[in-house]
Amino acid sequence: MYVYTTTTGAGCEKFGKHIQKRQLDIPEYASSFVDYKALKKLIKKLSATPILPPASQVTTEGEQLRDSQAALQANKATFFFRLDREIDKVDTFYLQKEAELRIRLRTLLDKKRALESRATPASKLSSGYVLLDEGFRLFSNDLDKLQQFVEVNQTAFSKILKKWDKTSKSRTKELYLSRAVEVRPCFNRDVISDLSDQATTGSLELQAWAEGEKISYTPAVELENRVPVGSQDEEVEIQVLQAMNVGNTGLIREWAARVMQAGDAQERISRVFLNSVSTGNPEAQEVLYATKVINFNYADEINERNSMHEAAVSNKPDVLRVAISAGSDIRAPDVYGRIPLHYACMHGRVEMIHMLRAAAPDTIDAKDLDNFTPLIHGIVHAQTASVEAMLQHGAVVDPLGENDHIPLNLACQYGTVAIVDQLLRYNPRILPDAEGLFPQHLVARFGGNKQILVLLKSHGIDMDQADKLYSWTPIFHAASEGHLHCLQQLLQFNVEASVLDEKGLSAVYYAAWEGHLDCMQLLAQITTSQVTIRDTVDVQMVPIEPPPLSAGTPAMTQPEAELIPSLSLPPPIIPLRRYGHNFLDTTKTFILLSFDDLGADAIEFYGDSKYPAARLTISSKSSDLIPRNVPLPVQDDFKHISFQIENLDTFSIDFDIYPTFGSKVIARAAASSRVFTGKASSSGIWHLELFDPRLRAIGRISFRYQVVTPFHGIPLEITHFATYWKATSQYENHPSNLITGSSLSGDFMRLFVQYTRDGVPVLYNDWALPSSRNDLVSRLNYSEFKQAGLDVGRGKGVVQGLVGSGINPNNLSAAQRQVARSYASLADALAVLPADLNLEIHICYPSRTEEEALQLGPTQNINAVADAVLTVVFDHARQLRESKDAALRSFVFSSYNADVCTALNWKQPNYPILLCNELGVTAPSAQQGSNSSMVSSCGRSSASIKEAVRIAQSNNFMGLVCTSRLLELVPALVNSVKEAGLVLISDFSHNGKSRRPSLHELPQGVDGLLVDNAVLRFKDAIDQ
Repeated sequence: MYVYTTTTGAGCEKFGKHIQKRQLDIPEYASSFVDYKALKKLIKKLSATPILPPASQVTTEGEQLRDSQAALQANKATFFFRLDREIDKVDTFYLQKEAELRIRLRTLLDKKRALESRATPASKLSSGYVLLDEGFRLFSNDLDKLQQFVEVNQTAFSKILKKWDKTSKSRTKELYLSRAVEVRPCFNRDVISDLSDQATTGSLELQAWAEGEKISYTPAVELENRVPVGSQDEEVEIQVLQAMNVGNTGLIREWAARVMQAGDAQERISRVFLNSVSTGNPEAQEVLYATKVINFNYADEINERNSMHEAAVSNKPDVLRVAISAGSDIRAPDVYGRIPLHYACMHGRVEMIHMLRAAAPDTIDAKDLDNFTPLIHGIVHAQTASVEAMLQHGAVVDPLGENDHIPLNLACQYGTVAIVDQLLRYNPRILPDAEGLFPQHLVARFGGNKQILVLLKSHGIDMDQADKLYSWTPIFHAASEGHLHCLQQLLQFNVEASVLDEKGLSAVYYAAWEGHLDCMQLLAQITTSQVTIRDTVDVQMVPIEPPPLSAGTPAMTQPEAELIPSLSLPPPIIPLRRYGHNFLDTTKTFILLSFDDLGADAIEFYGDSKYPAARLTISSKSSDLIPRNVPLPVQDDFKHISFQIENLDTFSIDFDIYPTFGSKVIARAAASSRVFTGKASSSGIWHLELFDPRLRAIGRISFRYQVVTPFHGIPLEITHFATYWKATSQYENHPSNLITGSSLSGDFMRLFVQYTRDGVPVLYNDWALPSSRNDLVSRLNYSEFKQAGLDVGRGKGVVQGLVGSGINPNNLSAAQRQVARSYASLADALAVLPADLNLEIHICYPSRTEEEALQLGPTQNINAVADAVLTVVFDHARQLRESKDAALRSFVFSSYNADVCTALNWKQPNYPILLCNELGVTAPSAQQGSNSSMVSSCGRSSASIKEAVRIAQSNNFMGLVCTSRLLELVPALVNSVKEAGLVLISDFSHNGKSRRPSLHELPQGVDGLLVDNAVLRFKDAIDQ
C-alpha cells in the first residue's frame, strides 16, 4: 500500500539549506541549479565595494558615494549580468531534459501501441506489461524531478531578487521576474503539463489493456497500414517463455535449434533468456547455455537492465556465475545508473556481493544517478549483511565530495542499530548533512533506537553539539518531534536541558508548542528553575517572532543584511478597535474539512498504485465555490479547508487527484449532501473510495468535517446591542496585531452548561448525576433532570436563596460552587442572578475521543446545542434591555471543545469566544495541590499550543485560556500567543498554591486569570 503522509513544508527551512538538500536529492541536476549561495555572496561583496564616481557625480560636500546602497546601485550591471547567466544555465539544462523526456515518452507510447496490437491475451504478469509499466513510472518520476527543479529555481530567483531589493532599497523584483524570468521556456508549465497528460493517459490505457478492457484507439496515419514487424516471432517467444518457466526442455531445445539458423539468433535467444532469468527453470536455462550464443550484456530497451541485473534482483547466483565466467560487462549501468552490485546490496545478496567485488574491485564505490553507492543502498534498505560485506571489502565510509551522501548520517536517519555499530568501527568523520544536521540530531529527529545514541556517545560524539540549521542541540529535535525515548536517553547523558536556540527559545518551549506533554513534563522536572528565569527575561525584554503555525520547526531567520537596524524613527503606534468578529449570514452555512488527526494518512493508494507528484483539487458543481488545490502529500498549510455555501441540502464536494501540472484525472471521489446533513453529523470523520477513470477503487481519502449552520433564532441586533471590541496595535513591517486592550474587564462567574435530550440548556458540571443509575445529563429530558434535582433538595430555589442572601463580589467562587450543582436551567439561572453579575458560559461537550472512551454517545448535534444556548442568552439580553433599570450584563463563551467554540463564534458577532486548553495541568504535583473545595468540571482536554493558536486565529476567537503551570514553565509561549493577535488568560485553578494570585502579578502579556475554575478575571480595559 502506498500512502501520502502529512508533512511539514520546506518553507520552515532556511532556503539556502533547502536548495542544498534538493541538489543532494537530485544529483544529476545538482550542477544546473541556480548558484543561490554565490549570488548572496555577490550582493554582500558588491555592497561593500567602494565606488569612485566621475567628478560630475561628486556631492556638494565633495564626499564619495560609499554607502552600501549607492555601491549596489553602481554595481547593478555586475549583479544582473551574473543573474542572467544563471537563468541561461537553468534554461539550457531544462530544454535538454525536456527534449530527452519527449523522446522517451514517444518510445513508451510506440511500445504500448505495439503491445496492445498483439493477439495474445492481456495479462499484468506478462513481461511486456511489467517493463512498460515500469517505464511509465520511471518517466513520471523523472518528470517530477524536472518539476521540482523548475519550482526550486523559480523560488530561488524570487528570493535573491527580494534580497537585492531589500539591500539596495530598489524595486526591481516584480519587473525582472515578469520580463526576464517567467518568459523563459523553463518556466512555461504548459509543456510539462502536456507531457504529464500524455504519460497519465498512456499508463491508464496500458492498465486497462492488461486487465482485459479493449480500448479502441485510432492509429496515426503513418502507422495505419504498417504491418507489425516480427509480430509472429514475438508470439512464439511468449510461448517459449512459458515453456522456460515450466521447464519444458524439449520445446526449448527444438525452438533454439530452429532459431540458430536465423541471422538474429543471438539477439532472440538473449532476449528470451533475459526475460526468464527470474522465473525460468534451471534445467531450461541450461539448454540455452548450451547454445553458447547468449549475450549476457543484452539489455531491455526500457529499463536497460541486463541478465546480471536481473540475477542480482531475483537472487540467481548461478546465472551471475555463468555471466561472469563468460566475460560479461558487470559495470554496465541500467536506466537508474545502477550496476548489479547496487542490486545485490539492496536485496542482501552477500554471496553475489563477494562474486561481483572479486570480478570488478573498482566498482565497490560506484554511484548511481541518485549518487547512491552500493553501501548506501544497503544502509537505506536495512541490509545489515550487505553493509558488513561492503565494509569488509573496503567501501568508503566518508563522502568524497560535498554532494555525496554520508553513510553514518543515513544509518542514523533510518535507525538500524547494527549498521550504525558497524560503521562506527571504521572511525568515520562526523559531518553535517546538506541540512546541517549531524548524526546525533538525525537520531533524535527521526526517533531512532536510543541504543544508537549510546553508540554515538561511546564513540565520543558530543550530545550538546548545535546543528547548523537552527542551532538546535539533539534535545530540541527530540522534544519538538515528541520522541520521549530519545529525550530520556539524552537526559541520562546529562545534556544541557535549558540551552537556548538562535531565537532564544528552549526545548521545553517546542515540546509545549507541539503538545508533547510527556516530553514537556520530563524537561520541566529538570529545567524549571533555569528555564523560568531565563525565558522570563526574554519574553519581557526581547520580543520574539512566533514559530510558523504550519510547522514544528522555527521560522526562517532573516538574512544578515536584514538585521541591520534602521536609524529612522518608527511611526506612531495607532491603536485600532476591532468590533466583534466575522459571522455567518443567515443564508450561509460554514463547512470545514480537515486532513489531520485521522489516526491514519489522509490519502492512501492501494496495491502498487503510486503517483510521485500529484495535487488534490476540491471543488463543487452544486455551488459557486472557488476550487482549492492541495499539493500532495498534504502539508500543514493545507490541512484545513473551509467553505461558506448557500444550500446545504444540494451541496456536494468533488475530490479530484491530478498530476501536479497535468489535467488528466488520476482518481476521483465525491461526498454528497448526505454526509453533511445527517442529524448527528455536525462533525465527524468520513472515508471515501478513490476511483480511477475506469471506476476501479484504487485508494481512499479520509477527512474530518464540521458543519456550522446559521443561528436559527432571532439574533441580537447590532444597532441595539453593542458588540465587544479589542484594541490592536501594529508595528511597521510586523505581521501580527498585538492586542493592547479590550472591552472585557472585571470578574465573570463561570457557569457549566450542558444540554438535555429535549434541548434545554442546564447547569451541571459532571457528565452523569450521582445516582445509582449514573444517568448522563445528555440522555435525560428536562423534566427528569429537574426531578432528580428536587429529589436531592436542589433546583432553581438554590439560586434564588443564594441571591436572596447576597452574593459577595469578593468571593464569587463560593457562590459559583452553589450554582454549579443547582440543577437549574440556564434560563432560570440568568433570570435570578443579579443583572450586574458578568457571566462566562462554559459549554461542556465531550471530544470524540472522550465520547468513545467514556461511552457518552450518542452526543447531541453541536449546532442544536449552540443554537439553544444562544437563544437563551439572547432572550435574556433583550429582557434586560427592556427593563430600563437593570444593568446589561456582559457574557463570554468558552469551551474545551474547539468545534463548540467554532459553532458559537460563527453564529453570532456579539460575544467573544475563549478556547480552553488543559495542556500542562495533568502533572501529579499539580493535581495534588488543587483546591479541594473547587468545583471540578467535565469535558477538559488538551491540545498543542500550535493547534490551539491555529484554531483560534483562523476562526477569529477572542483568545485562549491556558494553564498557569504551562505559562510558568514556558513563559516564551506568552509572546507567541500574543503575536498571533489573541487574548491570553492564565488558568490558576490547578497551580497548587494556597494564595490566590493577583492581576498585578501576572506576567507581561497575560490579559487575565481564572481562579478556582469559577471566576474569570480580566485586567481593566486600556482605553486608547
